[in-house]
Amino acid sequence: MTGPSLTVETPAGRVHATAGPLQDDAVVFELGGAMRGSVYVTGTHDPHHWNRFTAVRACLGPVNSFRATAPAEDLPRLARSCTGYRGSLTLYRDDLDRPQVTVYPMESAAGHEPSRKTEATLTAVLRGCAEHVAQREDLFVILEGARHRDTPALLRFLTWSVAHHQADAARLEREARAAMPACRAAVAAWWTAARWFIACPHPVLLLVLADYPGSLSRTVAVEQWRGPYCRTAAVREREYARRAQAEADSLRAAQDQSRSRRPAPHSATPQEPERAYFVIGQWKGDGEVEIWHIEEAPADPAARADAHDQHASDAEDSFGSVEVVYATSPQAAAEQARREARQTSERIHRDLTHS
Repeated sequence: MTGPSLTVETPAGRVHATAGPLQDDAVVFELGGAMRGSVYVTGTHDPHHWNRFTAVRACLGPVNSFRATAPAEDLPRLARSCTGYRGSLTLYRDDLDRPQVTVYPMESAAGHEPSRKTEATLTAVLRGCAEHVAQREDLFVILEGARHRDTPALLRFLTWSVAHHQADAARLEREARAAMPACRAAVAAWWTAARWFIACPHPVLLLVLADYPGSLSRTVAVEQWRGPYCRTAAVREREYARRAQAEADSLRAAQDQSRSRRPAPHSATPQEPERAYFVIGQWKGDGEVEIWHIEEAPADPAARADAHDQHASDAEDSFGSVEVVYATSPQAAAEQARREARQTSERIHRDLTHS
């Protein structure tokens, strides 16, 4: 059974898109006319508000490209071309209720950039399909399905983000406090040298008073700048942490509300809850990670930030780093860390191909 169809005018000609039946949280369009293949449209969060599932994402191909990779032969292509393309587009509304679009870079199955005409064609088709879904009467069902699907991963990221920004804020606040006595000591040393120069002018003392990299004068200027800068940056990091925490709390509230509406099956086996773990090691190229130590992170945010900062300081001495991973056990945390390292490496590789 075919659903409603739409016609999109593109630089390559008219593209006809026919919507298939609703698939849980997505609609798949079959393309005809100037393009062949399919477009997968689902709900997603607002790019600027991760707790608000009010946006629509359209992906080239029959699957959600943020969760799976479509085979090259299933990617959409121009009617007279054999080259399939990957890419996606997010349609959302800004604070003034104006439609906005964010386009993820398009690329061929071989990793090459499309021509401007082809890119404009792909973008027009993605936007047309996204706008069609955004006007559906059952959009709420699609967005709720997307919220249920993406909330666990978003909560893991936002909880890590809170700890990360709090740790950065604590480090910057320590640097701001250290800058004050360092500045006073540098100023005192400069004036001591100045009094010596007045009492007994000498070229060496003049060199001590001069402004050049590493000099007392430059140290005074740097420490005078470092204190206010670190205080301002710490406030900014605290705000980032506050916003991430607010978005995480909002997602958890929506998740709890959704669970309360669904009857719990009596035969369901209770799952062990996920906990935060510090994964300490060295992240290498190609998504590989050498894990040195894993330990469960404190539940208290302040204690977790302090522990993270201490582990990060120790790891830096050996050119390592610390990641916060959510899992049910240390073994699962290790597997999750390796999986996230591979995914991060793949995203960086994709980004570099477009730079």
